[in-house]
Amino acid sequence: ILEARPSFIEFANDQAETLRNDIVPRPWMVLLSSIVGLITGAVSGLLIFVNYIPSTISTILKFRSGVIPSLRDENFKKYRKSLESVTYILGLMVWGAGASVLAAAALVGGGTFILVWQVTRPWLLSIVAIVAGIAITLTFKSVIILVVGRVNYAAFYRKRPWIGNLCGVALECWHLGLTTYYVITRAVKLIVAAAIYIGRIDAPFLAEGVGLIGPVDLDAFPTIYRKDLLSADAHRHPFIERLGVIYLLKIKHGTKFATTAGSIWRLLFVFSLMPWLRKYRIAGEADLPEELVLQKLGKITDQEYKEKIKQLEEEVRVLRKEAAEQSSSEKNDD
Repeated sequence: ILEARPSFIEFANDQAETLRNDIVPRPWMVLLSSIVGLITGAVSGLLIFVNYIPSTISTILKFRSGVIPSLRDENFKKYRKSLESVTYILGLMVWGAGASVLAAAALVGGGTFILVWQVTRPWLLSIVAIVAGIAITLTFKSVIILVVGRVNYAAFYRKRPWIGNLCGVALECWHLGLTTYYVITRAVKLIVAAAIYIGRIDAPFLAEGVGLIGPVDLDAFPTIYRKDLLSADAHRHPFIERLGVIYLLKIKHGTKFATTAGSIWRLLFVFSLMPWLRKYRIAGEADLPEELVLQKLGKITDQEYKEKIKQLEEEVRVLRKEAAEQSSSEKNDD
């Protein structure tokens, strides 16, 4: 036993050295992967925070210009409910950005480590060779399709149907094998995009209606972000500011401001020089298209809404009658 011990220890040392050389990564591999991952994570976090400002301005301008439907949209009601949910935004921005940074660093740093690690490098080279072969095949296919398309197709029409049918059957058979690669590539792209968009609560990642499963919204945070923008813009919108100025001027100047004659001249000016602004004008008693909009946006029933409209119209008539009587009495006094 004593004579065999040195050989056993020597064998164990040889195995440990072999294990160290074949499996254990070199320090420079770990260092390189860490540096690349940290740089990628820092750039990702910087881009996320830099994009918040232009994205916020763009969203507000889209709401103001009508690119994103607002008051006349049936789905606008979701922005008017549960406004206390905007308190999530600060935490979502901080922790979401942190998660995006970690995901980007892990993906890029892990990819770099797999590229340089001696264990995975042969496998990666084999994958690269397969991908290169597929790319060459796809390039060859694209050239053939381009040539056949110019000869056989005129926009949506086929000049020689038999050639188109033959090429269609051949491509379908070919794609039965290649679409597995496309499915895997699509899955990787979606995972990478989702990892990047974890911290982007200002822009919806899922298309309109895709993340809805009954009443549950899988990605409700962009809606919450828009709620915050709308609640802030409701106090800073140019229309609100102009309306406040008009009210203050009316209080200051009284009957000398916003008279009937001035309103008529304003209407003539708008109708003659800017007729497109008529569609933004609030309708009067004779034409009330706003009724349907307010009915959909409100929570009262049809009958209650009609009664409210009649009540307001009656109040307007009474006020006009009182104003006319007051005006006639002032004329008599003069």
